[in-house]
Amino acid sequence: MRKRGKITGMAALLPSLTADRKWTRALNRHRLFEFWDEAVGSEVAAHARPQVIRGSVLHVEVTDSVWMQQLHLQKSLLLEVVNGRLGEEGLNDIRFVLKSGKTFAEPPPPPPRRPPQPDPIKLAGFEKFLAGIKDEGIRTCLKKIWLAQQSRD
Repeated sequence: MRKRGKITGMAALLPSLTADRKWTRALNRHRLFEFWDEAVGSEVAAHARPQVIRGSVLHVEVTDSVWMQQLHLQKSLLLEVVNGRLGEEGLNDIRFVLKSGKTFAEPPPPPPRRPPQPDPIKLAGFEKFLAGIKDEGIRTCLKKIWLAQQSRD
């Protein structure tokens, strides 16, 4: 028969689980994916993205051969910058892999959504109601409020 013990929270279990499975070093190295853009700068980040870390080797996907050559020439500087952030969990090498010629820039935002048009019969009835109000400013404000309300419904 199993003894009932104290319930242990997930936050308390994670450190021992990662230590038992020897994941600590790998998890620390993978922090690189969080700070890559900041570490290498926006121009490099638009053309080079970290893909995977195998052992102590970072594999970086690069948009074209010109950038690949430039980054290869700067490999030791990149390693120095990255290892400065990673500390003792640093990397030993970076390998560059050519991607099909697109940049990694963020996609453009979607076009703004047009609010739905109100029911034409309701709109005609409301405009008839507004016609009884003499002040143009009040009519305009009331119509804006009514249209906003209609788009929420």
